[in-house]
Amino acid sequence: MKKRWIALLLTAVLMTAALVGCGGTGDDNGEISKENTLVYGAEFEDDKINPVLSTTYEDDFLFRGLMRQDKNCTPQKDIAKEVEISADKLTYIFTLRDDVKFHDDEGLTADDVVFTIKSIMDPAVNSGRATEFQEVASVEKLEDYKVKITLKQEFPPLLDKLTVGIVPEHILAGQDINAAEFNHNPVGTGPYKFVSWTTGESLTMTRFEDYYGKAPQIENVIFKFLPDYNTRAMQLESGEVDFTFLEPSQVEKIENGENTRVYKCSTADYRCMNYNFAVTDLFEDVRVRQALNYATNREDIVKSIAHGYGYAAYSPLQANKYVNEDVEKYDYDVSKAEALFAEAGWIKNAEGILEKDGRVFAFTLTAPISDEVRVNIANALASEWKKIGALVKVDALDWNAIDIFKCEAFVLGFGSPFDADTDTYPMFVSTQNAAPGQNYGSYNNAAVDAALQAGRVGTSDAERAKQYAAFQQAFAEDPPYDMICYLQALYGANKRVSGVSEERVLGHHGAGIFWNIEDWSLDD
Repeated sequence: MKKRWIALLLTAVLMTAALVGCGGTGDDNGEISKENTLVYGAEFEDDKINPVLSTTYEDDFLFRGLMRQDKNCTPQKDIAKEVEISADKLTYIFTLRDDVKFHDDEGLTADDVVFTIKSIMDPAVNSGRATEFQEVASVEKLEDYKVKITLKQEFPPLLDKLTVGIVPEHILAGQDINAAEFNHNPVGTGPYKFVSWTTGESLTMTRFEDYYGKAPQIENVIFKFLPDYNTRAMQLESGEVDFTFLEPSQVEKIENGENTRVYKCSTADYRCMNYNFAVTDLFEDVRVRQALNYATNREDIVKSIAHGYGYAAYSPLQANKYVNEDVEKYDYDVSKAEALFAEAGWIKNAEGILEKDGRVFAFTLTAPISDEVRVNIANALASEWKKIGALVKVDALDWNAIDIFKCEAFVLGFGSPFDADTDTYPMFVSTQNAAPGQNYGSYNNAAVDAALQAGRVGTSDAERAKQYAAFQQAFAEDPPYDMICYLQALYGANKRVSGVSEERVLGHHGAGIFWNIEDWSLDD
């Protein structure tokens, strides 16, 4: 009973702090101190927090897996203290630490690991991570702290996939995982435990005193949901939030602030325009897509929209060790674009608009209104392509009004700093093989399918390099995207925040920035 009252008191205190948003210590007005509380201005609010279903930014705080990525984005042992791999690389035996506790004080065992992986693999769960474990033949408990995973064939990315957070069988067994209360009251083994979640406002976590690893220095963390980038920057300047994601246009002001600084991190995060073959037949002719790609002034977008915090893109593996630089990069060339449109039968009419068989070349390009860069990219593309006779309507919408699968074209963002299989196989393999919610444009290319499948099960680094080079070649010849630019992740911080690492290459929208949260601290 005493623990329950303490928890309730802590919840009240932290939520008051989140709503008041004060800085410094308490004063005569009764404001709550946030001396050892980090307030993060979050871009997004997830519907659910459950690593079985998908990845969230809260995962770095709440969950841990058998493996954990280090500063070089390489998987290292975490909950697993030993890993034995058979000579044929088809059997992996993991010996677990015996001192790992869930946030409800129940000990983690092999049963939880088996339950987590089997849940992801279960078609009834419809996990967004299902393709990550397609090559797993079986997962079984050998002993209380020993798990055996058997593969169908060699699968080098396995250790990367096993960074997935382990969930408690004793809470989720027998439940519909998609509808479980757990998704809004998550229980993991990470350095922080869940306290409360007020939808549309904030989510609060506090330090887990029985965490098996290095104890975090910051006691409490509040995710304050602020989808508007101007609001995030204003609250950073006023001290209401301590850390937040910035748009490139905001960097100079925050950098020059008396109490703020900017972290500029390398990423594998690209922006592109997704062609949707299921919604419109306008992009069926590859020459049309190639023409639009040639008519994209990437260097100008990097300079004027990204303010130089990025570089031109041509491949989804451009930041990966398997990058193939010997592919068509679609350098800006209006004459090539016009020639390809003409070859495809699109001729300018009297008004200068491309037309074919009485149909004008027109489509809608959608972008999330809360993302300044994406909206500006959409407007830049529409303006540039109008010059060559393509009519593009820009639709900037709230995320709640967007269904990417129903958009004719969409300014998409993606990218992973991990194994090349991540965010390539699920994004580009044909829809009959892809995980739910990944192949947004219903792209179907047999050469891409073959290369991605062979790449994920390659028996040597050289073989995998060959297959991913072939994937990128096929991707360039038959583009599902207009690759535009890679962006640096830009984070603004109150100067009282220290320990943030700029060493690691981050993912989409700076995912992974909290990878070393245990080392962060708040200075007085």
